[in-house]
Amino acid sequence: MSTDEGVLLSPALVVGHYCHDRITLPGGVRVDALGGSVSYITNVFEALSMKADVVSKVGADFLYNSQLLYPPIVVENQCTTEFFADFTAGEERLLRVGNVCEPILPKDIVSDTKYEIGLAVGIAGEVLPETLERMIETSRIVVVDVQALMRTFDPVTRLVSLRRLEETPFYNLLHRISYIKAARNEASYIDLEIVRKFTCVIVTDGENGSKVYSKESEWRIPPFNATDVDPTGAGDSFLAGFSAGLYQGLSVYQAALMGNYFGALAVEQVGVPHFSPEQLKKLQEFRDTNVGVILSSKPDTGGPRFNLLCHNELPVRETNTQKPQAL
Repeated sequence: MSTDEGVLLSPALVVGHYCHDRITLPGGVRVDALGGSVSYITNVFEALSMKADVVSKVGADFLYNSQLLYPPIVVENQCTTEFFADFTAGEERLLRVGNVCEPILPKDIVSDTKYEIGLAVGIAGEVLPETLERMIETSRIVVVDVQALMRTFDPVTRLVSLRRLEETPFYNLLHRISYIKAARNEASYIDLEIVRKFTCVIVTDGENGSKVYSKESEWRIPPFNATDVDPTGAGDSFLAGFSAGLYQGLSVYQAALMGNYFGALAVEQVGVPHFSPEQLKKLQEFRDTNVGVILSSKPDTGGPRFNLLCHNELPVRETNTQKPQAL
């Protein structure tokens, strides 16, 4: 746990709504599941024994209280935020919003606790500019999923769309944000060359891994092989792995690779994933000895896999983009 002017900092504050996900998988099978970025993020944190405070709101109709370690605020006169995600039309999902719960206000963050990392992970406009400012005041590192800032909804069709980042009321806060994460389609709504001057931008690109853009440098972070079953929570699991890596003291490169690892694990299951002891064991040395992961090819298998290397052996720029072995 870090200190800020002598004050002990708690691990993480996570702000965003839980939701009901109605998912149509590529084969046409329909699944109802617990959703919301906060559910995927706290799932990874729990697997890594990383504690968090969660600020989230749901309606009295919320179905998944028994699955949660971090209960939400229940607003009796509201319905739980609801999304309909259709993956049958190709690579990009068709996303509609149903009910939307009321926003999270600055006063809802009631604790005077100071945090090492604050994650703004709204899904339906629930994180207001003033709420993000409150998070900035309470957190040493602030990580934002850009969908929390840019999502809009058609009032008739309920289709989810995006607006350009510079058109949002959050734009003037960028210089106070440590990292923003954008999916490939979201990145096209960001002027990367301008935004990277204010904050570090991480773009996730599915099976192609991710890319980190700082003010003066950029790094491509290689992916892990995975069988894509349900990509719903991949970006959220990436963000959790990345943030946990930062909390553990890893470099941005190492933390992003850790994010790629959890993103790959997430797509292989429907809904919030479960991690096997074997999968977590691969991260044990990573966490306990603060080493990095790099790719190499082993002569005994003839195929690529990952090895653990000391921090000072890690590359600092573009690296081999071969994938590690399947998870």
